[in-house]
Amino acid sequence: MRTVRVYCAGPLFNQKEREEMALIAETLEVRGYTTFLPQRDGLELTKCVEGLVASGMALVEANALMVEAVFSLDVYEILHGCNVLVANLNGRVPDEGTVSEAAIAWSRGKPLVGYKADSRSAFGGQDNPLVTGLFRFQLAQSMEELADAVDRETARAQDVDVGQEREAELEESLRLGRRISALLEKTRRIDDLVLAMREFRSSAVT
Repeated sequence: MRTVRVYCAGPLFNQKEREEMALIAETLEVRGYTTFLPQRDGLELTKCVEGLVASGMALVEANALMVEAVFSLDVYEILHGCNVLVANLNGRVPDEGTVSEAAIAWSRGKPLVGYKADSRSAFGGQDNPLVTGLFRFQLAQSMEELADAVDRETARAQDVDVGQEREAELEESLRLGRRISALLEKTRRIDDLVLAMREFRSSAVT
């Protein structure tokens, strides 16, 4: 029986978003995972602030206490309470809190799975590369693909040191970034850049 716990990161600002996040958690739970769903398992900022104010705490103090509490709980669950993070990137742009949570997990070598079934974005249906790069530019597009990807990432994490693998990915990105930076110092002509990108791709494949 699996004991893997999945952090479900995503937007929670309207009923449709909350329903989609609940469906993600339910899909994973059917597969045998346990989940941390912030809307269900975390702190409700507004209600907690209201309760603190009702108990006599000043509003400014209550807000300051609760934003730190929410941040600290989420960081704990991402890094220690859960084994893998799933990020729902649906929306015109990915939710900023979700991106922050994914970046925290990525930086500490946690397994990540991105989910996107929404084609609205400024990049022809793709999100900002600084977001998709956290997921090795591979995103699940259906609930079944999402659950399958969590299965793969969970199994892979048992066979490899994800932290070391993440360091290798970072080194490769730095290597390519260094080459592109040097190129941009010489030219900004699109034809030159396109040719160089093709060469970079060829060298990466070989």
